[in-house]
Amino acid sequence: MVVKLLHTADWQLGLKLRFITGETAARLRAQRFDTIRRIAEIAHEAGVDLVVVAGDVFDDNGVGGDTLQQAADALRTFGTIPVLLIPGNHDPGTPDSALQRMPRLEHVHVATEREVLHLGGVQVYPCPLTRRHERDDPTAWLPAREPEDGIRIAVAHGGAIAFGESTETPNLIDVPAVISKGFDYLALGDWHGVYRVNERAWYSGAHEATRFKEQTPGHVLLVDIDGPGALPRVEQVPVARSRWLRHAVEFHDDAQVRELEDWLEALLERSWTLLELELSGQLSLSARARLDQLLDEHGERLAYLRFTDEVLAEPTEADLEQMSGEGFIGEVVDTLRAGETPEDRDALRLLHRLMQGAD
Repeated sequence: MVVKLLHTADWQLGLKLRFITGETAARLRAQRFDTIRRIAEIAHEAGVDLVVVAGDVFDDNGVGGDTLQQAADALRTFGTIPVLLIPGNHDPGTPDSALQRMPRLEHVHVATEREVLHLGGVQVYPCPLTRRHERDDPTAWLPAREPEDGIRIAVAHGGAIAFGESTETPNLIDVPAVISKGFDYLALGDWHGVYRVNERAWYSGAHEATRFKEQTPGHVLLVDIDGPGALPRVEQVPVARSRWLRHAVEFHDDAQVRELEDWLEALLERSWTLLELELSGQLSLSARARLDQLLDEHGERLAYLRFTDEVLAEPTEADLEQMSGEGFIGEVVDTLRAGETPEDRDALRLLHRLMQGAD
């Protein structure tokens, strides 16, 4: 018997994105539901037998009725394909569980108990979190394989690190112990990027990124298992609409400002791109002024831009000759040129920018 599984996790529907404001934040939140519809399309195209969402379907249990209804509407697009949802650390199976409050759908199975389910021709063993931080391994209950068992899949949410390294980190999962019990695949959630723990245990990552430091988010996994004991074949499929990028530039030549401009202009779908820039090094006043202009322009064109700015602006002789002259401005320039503090350099840069704007 061949089984095809779609593994996804960490949707965090209702994510607040507090550092982004206005229409852009609303658009990014809405996209998380639209990406679920894209996942449903992939599930239909691939002919999967089962979809598992390995925890953190919602950002927290306090989400409102509108978020719950939007989630149900998106899940409806899977049609008759069974979908398994388990509580994670963001939406644990507590009395106020958002998963339990969501409108019921016949093909959607919310697993709040640790018991075997038979879905899509597979034995599925959900390991839901019943509280935000579990002290005990949520997979400890899993039974060993019996001779009559078919394909067995476990679904869990937590950290796949070896026991003994930390006794204080919650939601630890002993992956080798799970696999040793005869499980064909362990579908994991919590880590937001695609990550292969071993040949039978994977994190799918989040379907849309939530912060810049995440590595390889924005995918789902298609998993083919040819039969009990067979090694799974895992394919990463990109699904995200938003792009979260990090880019560092250390300036040592004014020409690099133009290179950065070309790089920014080459970005695809800037309205869906969130960018974190790390800027350092040294530029002339004129190049620094162009960099400031570039940051202003793309701050409006990108979905979101933030940057760390450690670029020193050192005036060249050409800069100073352009700024110097008779009268009050000339005296100010001469005074700032003689100064040695960072404030003097900043003042020269701002004065240069003002004079360029006046032209």
